[in-house]
Amino acid sequence: MYQSIICKKIPALILVFSISLVSLWAQHNQPLFTLLKGESTGITFKNTIVDTKDHNILIYSNYYGGAGVGVGDFDNDGFQDIFFAGNLVDDRLYRNLGNMKFEEVTEKAGITEHDGWSSGVIIADVNNDGWLDIYITRELYDNQPERRRNKLYINNGSSGVNKFPTFTESAEAYGLADSARSRHATFLDYDKDGDLDLFVLNQPPNPGNYSELYGTKTGPKYAPKLYSNNGDQTFTDVTVKAGVGKAGYPNSITASDLNNDGWTDLYVANDFASPDFLYMNNGDGTFSNQLESSMRHISYFSMGVDASDINNDGWLDLMVLDMVAEDNYRIKANMGGMDPESFWKVVDDGGYYQYMFNTLQLNQGKVEDEPVFSDIAQLAKVSSTDWSWSNLIADFDNDGLKDIHVTNGLLRDIRNTDAGKKFSNYIEEVAYGWIDENPNAGEVSIWDILDLEEALKITPSQKLPNYAFKNNGDLSFSKVTTDWGLDQATFSHGSAYADLDNDGDLDLIINNMNERAYVYRNNSETYSDHNYFRVKLTDKKNHRPVFGAKIKLTSKGQSQWYEFTNVRGMYSTSESVAHFGLGEAKTVDELVVTWPNGKTTKLLDLEAGQQITVDYSDSKSETQKPKIESAYLRKVDLIQLDHVENEFDDFEKQVLLPHKMSRFGPALAVADVNGDGNADFYYGGAKDSPGKLVLQDRQGKLTTLKLKAFMVDAMYEDLDAAFFDADGDGDMDLYVVSGGNEWAPNAAEYQDRLYLNDGKGGFERSESIPEITESGSCVRPFDYDQDGDLDLFIGGRHVPWSYPSPATSRLLSNDHGKFTDVTKSMAKDLINIGMVTDAVWTDFDGDGFTDLVVVGEWMPITFIRFTGGKFIDETRKFGVQDSEGWWYSITANDIDNDGDEDLIAGNLGLNYKYQASPQEPFEVFYNDFDENGQKDIVLSYYNFGDRYPLRGRSCSAQQVPDIKYDFPTYNQFASANLLDVYSLDKLNPALHYEAKTFASAFLENKGQGRFDMTPLPNEAQVSSVNDILVIDLNQDGHKDLVLAGNLFPAEVETPRN
Repeated sequence: MYQSIICKKIPALILVFSISLVSLWAQHNQPLFTLLKGESTGITFKNTIVDTKDHNILIYSNYYGGAGVGVGDFDNDGFQDIFFAGNLVDDRLYRNLGNMKFEEVTEKAGITEHDGWSSGVIIADVNNDGWLDIYITRELYDNQPERRRNKLYINNGSSGVNKFPTFTESAEAYGLADSARSRHATFLDYDKDGDLDLFVLNQPPNPGNYSELYGTKTGPKYAPKLYSNNGDQTFTDVTVKAGVGKAGYPNSITASDLNNDGWTDLYVANDFASPDFLYMNNGDGTFSNQLESSMRHISYFSMGVDASDINNDGWLDLMVLDMVAEDNYRIKANMGGMDPESFWKVVDDGGYYQYMFNTLQLNQGKVEDEPVFSDIAQLAKVSSTDWSWSNLIADFDNDGLKDIHVTNGLLRDIRNTDAGKKFSNYIEEVAYGWIDENPNAGEVSIWDILDLEEALKITPSQKLPNYAFKNNGDLSFSKVTTDWGLDQATFSHGSAYADLDNDGDLDLIINNMNERAYVYRNNSETYSDHNYFRVKLTDKKNHRPVFGAKIKLTSKGQSQWYEFTNVRGMYSTSESVAHFGLGEAKTVDELVVTWPNGKTTKLLDLEAGQQITVDYSDSKSETQKPKIESAYLRKVDLIQLDHVENEFDDFEKQVLLPHKMSRFGPALAVADVNGDGNADFYYGGAKDSPGKLVLQDRQGKLTTLKLKAFMVDAMYEDLDAAFFDADGDGDMDLYVVSGGNEWAPNAAEYQDRLYLNDGKGGFERSESIPEITESGSCVRPFDYDQDGDLDLFIGGRHVPWSYPSPATSRLLSNDHGKFTDVTKSMAKDLINIGMVTDAVWTDFDGDGFTDLVVVGEWMPITFIRFTGGKFIDETRKFGVQDSEGWWYSITANDIDNDGDEDLIAGNLGLNYKYQASPQEPFEVFYNDFDENGQKDIVLSYYNFGDRYPLRGRSCSAQQVPDIKYDFPTYNQFASANLLDVYSLDKLNPALHYEAKTFASAFLENKGQGRFDMTPLPNEAQVSSVNDILVIDLNQDGHKDLVLAGNLFPAEVETPRN
């Protein structure tokens, strides 16, 4: 860690959008949380770290990694006690006396073995006796494995009233004294046999090349381990047998049922280039890693992980932390960029697609028993929380929605680029200085001559506030760190939540470095509109584990779900009580507990504002019937549609492109081409891959034809296609738009093509279209002049190798099958109108003439009105203000059934790395900034109110080398805004575009060409919308939207979405 499509129903399109209320706490006299003083609580634990000659950050990459905290009721008195792990300091156990008072009882409880570096705190009833035990993972000390042995403290039970129990260290006896540098662990019942098994996260000594470890898929030297509980207070290593022995650099884990099949799955968050592992439980004692089929990308420096249901749909979502900063300075000063060569090496080595951002993986349900996730961290505004460690997802304000808390901070910014260079220079000076002074001396360790204190001073140190995010209920979150009283600057690591004072809300406990631990009291119990309900599960007869049990709570028609799991975040264990916020609700209508073995307990009409205990053995239970889910769409694998994309490096031509321009195919067109009444289709090819004609018979069987006309044209890249009757003979002919970015501007390979149908599905290329050698995007047939034949609008995308220069769009008039370019005479406003991606014919002003609406990248939604004689750009008159965006699709349909056509426009979406608004637009400038005869791209964005170059110093200097001399250090460049780096005399004459919105939108036609634009719900903003289908999918009489999307060809520092 330290080194180097969505189906959305819109009934009658009466869209009810969630309004994000940042916080109601300002109405009250105090914030949500109050930081309690150690003198008041009695908790004075402080995880103090000191760099020494033998142990320091320069030797051990995890030296500033911190430690965890665990919460559990060890004496069964109804109050949650706290255990803190210490790195160089002793672990500490605090007994909860009530009323936020604690007593330190470590030695009294028999916890006396402190010779080691403790990291993780895992609390569970390991031996099923009804008393919580403590497992401690330990690391560091590469040459002293005896100091790395994990510890298992077995609770001996209380010997009397008000007697706190003692513990006996029993790791060796249980077979759990792992000494392989354990970062963290979790207990779980993976085989559902009624006892707890253990998964331990082990790391290699120091970061290396992941590809060296990846080749051994099971049982490598430094792999995590799965221990199966034998039922006799011993465990057996079953790692290889279970198929979970892949090596990596695991930091954290969650054990949760991610596909709702009743079996506990595992998500392992791995640091560095090693990919995370998504181990799906096969139900037979083995697991299968299904990461690549379930997720489109993951975090790079994966840190803490938590699983919880953020949108109350019954599917567990996943949040994984990384370490990118929120502010421009720390982004550019502290984090080295990911260059394409390194990125693709990680992918090629089996590391998958990894990006240096937090990921919030929204669980979309399952396809063929595999969960499908969409990362929505950018949309949710939780992607960037600096050097992060532990994340907790829970309802902290008791409003019925789960919020997020993140700890962060690093004792020294060891990834500060300038500091790294200074340190290397310092080491070199010390080494050569010593050699000059001692020319005849033998070899010597650098640690014998280095002034460690001076060396560490080179690296900056900055405390940071942690992050708190309030759930807005629409897949987005609002940062409320200050509003909630959690903005103290610290170096924080492990964290846990628990209702420490039994008042019905979740308090916070945080293990800090070089500062006392924090205990925050939650004040929401003082507000009448934030009610709660809490559930503790027990099995008094057999003390079987409750991990894997699920609860569904329904109140006022709204349901919430909770699953019991062991550890959350990083290094830590939170309370094992299901906590539900109820808002204003006074009762719980129904509570359904699904136990790990599938049996259920149902309770009705429960009063809010209480904690209840539900016992397995005393409750009337019945086997839960599997829930049958219906789907509007089903997955069909069509080998006929296998697409092979050619490889082309767009960034070699333009280093600072935001995304490849060679990856926007393939084309798809549908029609009955042979007159048999069945829909056939043309599927376009990439460069050097011919397009395919696929015929369908009455039984739905598909046959692919290899037509000579398509085979000889394989050199073209098909961007769009349309079937239409070009020559008036009653059959479907085919127009194919050529595009891409592989060839120089106006190359013959950009020529569009027209293929005429012989009436039987045979096609021959026609020469009846003019020369069109722009890199195109779309074709839209329509008889605009009402002469009985179909004319064509051809969208031009861009000038190859000259992004963002737009290509010319064209209007072709059909004269009995001969097409003529009438753009200059009929529609001159189409010339260089923009980087067009899509268009739709519609009478937007209701005058009886069909007009044209055009969208594109960096374009407004553009209204081209047909007057009966000319096409005129009247966007300023009829258009929607501030609609400039990265639009990819548009369609017209009378959604609200009022007699006129509305518009649905597909934009980039709100899940992009950068955002855009009229006040703070996303911008591009294109000019020869370094006067070398070639134009350069400069992208800019806003960060906390100021405008900055998008890319960092290294990338920017590749395009404009003088930047290295104008800004000799990364810190200087990180402090510079756009005008500091690029002067006005070069920005002002540049080709300049702004994007003011990235939201896909519904444009309601209000009549006479007036449209009201409203963003689609956030569920439709998860990715770019590249195509739109309006259809009554569920046959309820209301038109629904099927949105096709994803933008994968972004530059390597921007996550695929």
